[in-house]
Amino acid sequence: MLLIFSRSLADITIVLISILFLYYSYKNLRWEWLKEKWFFFAMAFSVYCLTINSAMSIESMESIAYSLFFIRWPIFAMAIAYWILNDIKSLKKFLFSMTIVVIFIIFDTWWQYIFGQDLFGFEVPSYHPDGSVVPDRLTGPFKDKLHVGAWIAKLIVLPPLFLILYDKMKIQKQKIYFTYLFFIISTILFLSVFITGERMALLLTFAYIFIVFIGLLFSKFLSLKKTSVLLVLSFFPVIMFSYFFPDTTQRAFFSTVDTVINWRTSSYGLIWMGAYDVWMQAPIFGNGLHMYKDACDLANSGPMSLNLSEGKCGMHPHNITLQLLSETGVVGFILFYLMVFSLAISSLKIYFTKKLWLFFALVFSVIFTCFLPIASSTSFFANKYGAIIWLLVGVMLATNRHYVKENSS
Repeated sequence: MLLIFSRSLADITIVLISILFLYYSYKNLRWEWLKEKWFFFAMAFSVYCLTINSAMSIESMESIAYSLFFIRWPIFAMAIAYWILNDIKSLKKFLFSMTIVVIFIIFDTWWQYIFGQDLFGFEVPSYHPDGSVVPDRLTGPFKDKLHVGAWIAKLIVLPPLFLILYDKMKIQKQKIYFTYLFFIISTILFLSVFITGERMALLLTFAYIFIVFIGLLFSKFLSLKKTSVLLVLSFFPVIMFSYFFPDTTQRAFFSTVDTVINWRTSSYGLIWMGAYDVWMQAPIFGNGLHMYKDACDLANSGPMSLNLSEGKCGMHPHNITLQLLSETGVVGFILFYLMVFSLAISSLKIYFTKKLWLFFALVFSVIFTCFLPIASSTSFFANKYGAIIWLLVGVMLATNRHYVKENSS
């Protein structure tokens, strides 16, 4: 929530939480979290960036500083799982509060779409802060930041977790009501991201809904007949909205299709091909953490625009894979995704062995939306993006721990 008002304040809070958690672990001799395999790979990635990668960097001292800053993220996730949300009551309260936050962001975004400004008075922007035209884009409560759709697409996993964990829902005895609720909420979420004009956020939202839908099918929440009826009912308001608001549909759907078909000549294609050139300058060990722009300027000295909104070279390549490859090389990329795979396997096997497919789908959707290698995104190491990612990882780990506790007691 702090990110809405101040990125700096949010980052300071995250650093303080990480430091206090280390002190708590030291004082109470609670170091069991160090045994998690994914954290070992996270530390291996950090050590690699601090040593070899920084030594090979265009600007070693700056890369060392950003490598040190990265360590706060996995420690922050562990602090959430092993300290802040260490009991089921805290987890439920947190998920409830985040559900309220998501509802507020969605309501504020719709208010801005309908009335031209949000509840704080932030108007629909005609231009990006850098001067480029941004038709049919919304900011919601984030003032001049065009990523409200990405926030919704990532945070939507939290309300279903709250509904499932909350005892009064008695979800196993009320499957049909949960199913109806899922389709209603999915329609609202899809349209909420639809109006923001964010293409990748819309694709991620669709993928999330599909993943949870598969989880419901495997959990036998749905019959084929009810599924067909509910799908038609869900698609109807989306189709009607698309018909009556063609400008929004043009940005969210048709321009997305056009971008995919003509990817090489699109702004995404130019950026990603430029990032490939940057990677080829130092393919094994990379150009140094946070050195993408400097390396890009060196690799592409010609007139071709690689980022239409940020000049010839942006601060990052808008893709986690290309950022890792260009800044940390193949070695850093492998270490980072060893961390991701270890995190995914250790989390998913908990629910796979018990055939809890809905939980499996929700946990998989966290990994999918946070670390999808082909997704277009802002810089993975920036606090406005990293805070959401590692918050979700921490909540996922806390949910895993509580499930294991309940089934081992």
